[in-house]
Amino acid sequence: MAEKVSPVKKTYLSSLNESEKKEVDEKVKYELYLTNYSTLKKMTFVGAITNVLTGIFLIWVFYGQINHKILYGWYAALVFFNVVNVGWSTLGYKHSEITTSMLQKWYKGLCFILAGLCLTWGSIGILFFSENPFYQLFVISFLYVAVLGFTVSSIFDFFLAVICISCLLVPTTIYQFYLAVINTNVLGHNNSLNVAFGISFLILGLFLLVVSYIGYKLTISQALLSYLNQALNQKLDSMNQFLEQRVKERTIELRKSLQLVTYQATHDLLTDLPNQRLLLEYLQKAIDECNRNNHVFSVIFFSINELESINDGLGHEAGDLVVKTIAQRFKKYLSDISNYSKVPRYIVTLTRKDTFVIILDRIFNLEDIDPKVEILFTILDEPIITEKQAVKVTASIGMTLFPRDGSDIQSLLMNSDAAMLSAKQRGGNSINKYKAEINADISRRLELESSLHEAIKNNEFMLQYQPFIELKTGKIRGMEALVRWNHPTLGFVPPLHFISLAEKNGVIAPLGEWVMRAACAQLKAWQDQGFTSLKMSINLSSKQFLDKNILQTIDNIIDETKVKPEDIEFELTESEAFQDEVIPMLRQLKSLGFGLSIDDFGTGYSGLSNLKLFTIDVLKIDKSFINDVGTNIHSRAIVSNIINLAKKLQVTVLAEGVETREQLDFLIEQGCDLIQGYYFRPPVDTDVFTKLLQEKTTFDV
Repeated sequence: MAEKVSPVKKTYLSSLNESEKKEVDEKVKYELYLTNYSTLKKMTFVGAITNVLTGIFLIWVFYGQINHKILYGWYAALVFFNVVNVGWSTLGYKHSEITTSMLQKWYKGLCFILAGLCLTWGSIGILFFSENPFYQLFVISFLYVAVLGFTVSSIFDFFLAVICISCLLVPTTIYQFYLAVINTNVLGHNNSLNVAFGISFLILGLFLLVVSYIGYKLTISQALLSYLNQALNQKLDSMNQFLEQRVKERTIELRKSLQLVTYQATHDLLTDLPNQRLLLEYLQKAIDECNRNNHVFSVIFFSINELESINDGLGHEAGDLVVKTIAQRFKKYLSDISNYSKVPRYIVTLTRKDTFVIILDRIFNLEDIDPKVEILFTILDEPIITEKQAVKVTASIGMTLFPRDGSDIQSLLMNSDAAMLSAKQRGGNSINKYKAEINADISRRLELESSLHEAIKNNEFMLQYQPFIELKTGKIRGMEALVRWNHPTLGFVPPLHFISLAEKNGVIAPLGEWVMRAACAQLKAWQDQGFTSLKMSINLSSKQFLDKNILQTIDNIIDETKVKPEDIEFELTESEAFQDEVIPMLRQLKSLGFGLSIDDFGTGYSGLSNLKLFTIDVLKIDKSFINDVGTNIHSRAIVSNIINLAKKLQVTVLAEGVETREQLDFLIEQGCDLIQGYYFRPPVDTDVFTKLLQEKTTFDV
């Protein structure tokens, strides 16, 4: 076959590698051979019948003019080659079994058969020569038709076309020129006619060769383009499938990772029970459902007695095993009763190491409550087997009823906790229902609420500062401003007891403004003393952003105290920072140059998906994860993942609540940037912190 079409290869094959180019070339060859085979196989029978009938027609025409032996011998040769051609073209190959090697062998045989067949037809100008011009013109015209018929059928293969044209035209052409030469001096012989016939055959042959060559080139070009396009499409499809598969795999991996982190952030890693975050969500849903359907639910604090003694006597692993075993028994109990739709629904969570919070929901009959609570003690009937010994534990239960004992989440939890603490004083498996008189804190809370409004005017609040220690240098890089309340009659009131009251009673805005002004003024005082590299972290509550003037208030404080926005970091808890009404204001604060810090990171189940909403400067790992990094592999994994995430986001990571050397070593190993905790310093007042700065204290890390 003729050579490949180079321009096409250069244009299109550049997208394929060498093996793919070779594969395309081989496929083009194979398909062309197969096309010859398929086409000629279909044409063979028609051609054979045509040849035989045409031969009979010629015998009839020349029967009286030519020697019969020559005539019948020519016809016998014609029939022989047609029979061989039919047999050779119907070898019986199955399409799935045909190979390039088989087609090449068939092709060589076909060339010989066609050459013989065409020589047979081409010899008619010699064998049937007659002086009669009519017969000469008939033979020549018939040969012209035969030449065109044989050539056109092979136009897609230039080599076959050359064989057909040559074998059909050469014998008669040479014979015509021969007659013209030898009869030059013969009177009455028309030499010009012989020359004209010979020249016309030459012109016809050259024309057909050109046509065959052009047809072959076009056929090859189209075939090559077709198979190149097919190969490129296959390669593109393969690449698309590969990319789609990789994207799918990565999407699945990321989804699983996000689900895992989300699950770990909303579940206790030891017991696999929902944690404080989900408890609040469950309680809100229970309140909404009760308000709609006019039924009640109970909040139960189920606290394991003497868990600290188990930890001290048998080790923390034994204490963890006790908690985990009780959690598993709760799950089994819930599974056992899940088929009974009429019983109240239990929802069990773990909020503290020794305390399970249980929601006994969908109670329509108050008489159902007591037996459903008392049955919880059956979970403790069997002793718990630790490595050292079997442990028999008891529990104390405190319970409240919505809405009788509290109309909101905080009051229900606070009152249930108070009832549980009262039950602990009795010891053993005891239940205590909430009553107003069992918790003196109720009246204390009322007193706090009534005096909270006047506390700012009376200068009862003060700030303490806890340093941020840089692990690379051991130096103080900043501090968190922590508000404290020195009540004139109740004494020191922890922030846990009055911050929520301030948020509820609307005092959080003026209190927050006082904290910001005092903290910024103190930072400016330290800067004037030469301590210019410090950053002040100030806690904000989402409730403060309900005040439309909060941004103006912050701007006024900055103008008054002359501190720079970049030296201030506003700190919000993870659950507060990503509220819809808060996000726009945080973006404005960020645009003004203030830093943003996310506190308690790792406890919010929506934090990871929302980190992209605005730029974060500091992620503070919640101390609940830091507490047991020495004993809990899951906490270690979460802390490690948060630090790695912060590094990838180019965010500073700070661990709070660091209290032991073991915790510190783990954080150093993981590459944490800053730490905050009692291991170095508890929150201290202004004078003590100033002394730390003046002494240029460097902590041993």
